[in-house]
Formats: sequence, structure tokens, C-alpha cells
Amino acid sequence: MGRNTEIYRFDKEKASAYLYKDLQHRIFHTGTFREYLKNRKKDLSGYEISFDKILGTVKSDINMITADELFEINLFLSDEIHSAFERESYSVRENHFLDLCKHYGILLLYELPTSTVCTSYMFQYGNYTQYFPIEEMRDVDGGINIDSKDFLCFNDYMILLTEKILSEKLNEYGHDFTENEKKVIDEIKAENINNSLLSEEVENEFIYLKDIISTDDSGPEAQTVYYAYDFFLKSLEMKSLIDLNKNPRIVILDS
Repeated sequence: MGRNTEIYRFDKEKASAYLYKDLQHRIFHTGTFREYLKNRKKDLSGYEISFDKILGTVKSDINMITADELFEINLFLSDEIHSAFERESYSVRENHFLDLCKHYGILLLYELPTSTVCTSYMFQYGNYTQYFPIEEMRDVDGGINIDSKDFLCFNDYMILLTEKILSEKLNEYGHDFTENEKKVIDEIKAENINNSLLSEEVENEFIYLKDIISTDDSGPEAQTVYYAYDFFLKSLEMKSLIDLNKNPRIVILDS
């Protein structure tokens, strides 16, 4: 099984009102969430996910949920949806799952498409945090819960890096930037006018990637170049969707 990376924000009120109640009492298609966790504990050694802790977090503030806990909620809901709609196509079942998550206040921002692209994106996250340390709630399996302000700073780095890749046509095709895209880029640069380290790291990473693709055009680093257009658009979209007042935390599932 390949690597899977997903990025989430949350609606605290919906989770407290709807997700809490259904995780606590609802009998889904094949059973309850409590029964699901009991079975997981039987099957997995060292399994430490707590039903009561998850319920407490969902009730008080889902923004503080750990990546491991969110993974279990998502896996449970996904299994239930795919079981309940087993005669439907995979895409229809996935749409049902996303709609249910939205109802529960679990809002998917970005699902990376392939294992190599996941590695590429998280490589850039690791590269960024090497120079700009972020306080994280990191889990054993690799997922993280981080402050949205920190995530948006990393997201700005991704916008600037991919903008340079596209401007220099390192991906061969380039991109004709819209006026709105140019405005966002200019705003990021203006906000970081005194942040020389950020501009230096964008430049250094660009040079590194340019060198890498001359000898390796299939590895995760090269995917930053060849997937730059999609990274750029999704980063812009996430920047527009994340409201620091409503979405104070971001969870990245990475397994």
C-alpha cells in the first residue's frame, strides 16, 4: 500500500453537535464506533486510541484532535459508507463519504493523488520546517496537528516555490498567471519583504530541484517540479479557505 497524505480543517460547532452524538450512540451500517475501536484494539498490538478521549475532544474542540484519532474516525466512516453503498461506484461512495464528513465538520482541504506526490509534498514540508521550525502535535504514524498560522506560512512558501518553477518553466510548460494569482503572490512577497531567509530558501530549493531533474525525472523531488501547477493551485485554494478564527488548527494525515 502506498503513501497517503490528506490535509484537513474543521468546523468545531458541527463536530460538537453532530459528530459527537453519532460517534457516541449511533448504530451505523455495521455497528457503532465504540465496537469498531474495540475490534481494532483486538487486532492491533499496542493500540492506544481511546473512545472516551476522542469523544471528549470532539465535544469540546475537534481542532485539538490528533492525526491518529482523526485517521480512526475517517477509516470508520469510510468503511461504513462503502459497506452501506457497496453497489454504487467507488466515486459515488467517496462522494457520500466526503458529504458525511462535511456534515460532521471534517473538511478535506487537499488529498494528494499518488504515493510519490505525497512524498514530494511532505519532503517540501520537511525542507521548510528545517529552517522554520513549527510546534507540532506529531503522532507515531507520521500525521501532525499544527497551528493554522504555521501551516499558512508553509503554504506561502509552496506558493512562492511553485510560482518560481512555473515562471522559469522548469516544468517545461510554465503558466500564464491570472491577475488574482499575481495579486496573491505580490501580497505574500510584500508580507515577507524583511524575511530574507524565506526568499533564500525558495531560491536554494529551486536551484536544487533544477539540478535534480537533470539526473532524476521520476523521484519525489522531481514531482515537485512536474506537479508544480497543481501544488500552486491547491495552495492558493487552501490559502483562501482557511479562516484563522474558524480554523485555528490543521491536521495532516500522512501514512
